[in-house]
Amino acid sequence: MPEEVLTLVKIPITEIEEWIRARHVLPKFLTNFSIEGNVLVLHFGKEPDSEKQSDLPKANNLIPRRRRAHRRRNRMKTRGWQIVARMTNSKGQKCAIYKPFVEALQDRTLNPEDQKDLVEKILRSNRNRPSDTSIQYFLENTIDYLRNQESLSMPHESKTRSGNSSLNSV
Repeated sequence: MPEEVLTLVKIPITEIEEWIRARHVLPKFLTNFSIEGNVLVLHFGKEPDSEKQSDLPKANNLIPRRRRAHRRRNRMKTRGWQIVARMTNSKGQKCAIYKPFVEALQDRTLNPEDQKDLVEKILRSNRNRPSDTSIQYFLENTIDYLRNQESLSMPHESKTRSGNSSLNSV
């Protein structure tokens, strides 16, 4: 990220008022001032609006409101993908598990790099431009889901296997 040097210049409104008054014939009192877009607006009148003649309106009007910086959002297009489950992942985030990822990652023979490539390919197939963090997000969530499904089905299978093994030994 490149460094940026800013120069701040503060000019009291009274100096601006005096400069404008020297160039133009204006009423005696500055009654109000504000900034509208990129323009400084000065209101002059014959009588002051407030009881105090020397007090100028508060300078809060001079500070322009800053807009929030536009940030690129990490939204992935998931239209057309069937949601298999909704869960809370290991980081405490609520997430949806999508069918294309579950089908692709069920193969246990894939190494982590191949899994990552598959997830990236699926995301790109739906016209996404995924970052590494997005790829990792979908990959980890789907793997967590598959592990949970495996652990839920394991106790049932182990009972049937132990039952079968006792039958085979008898």
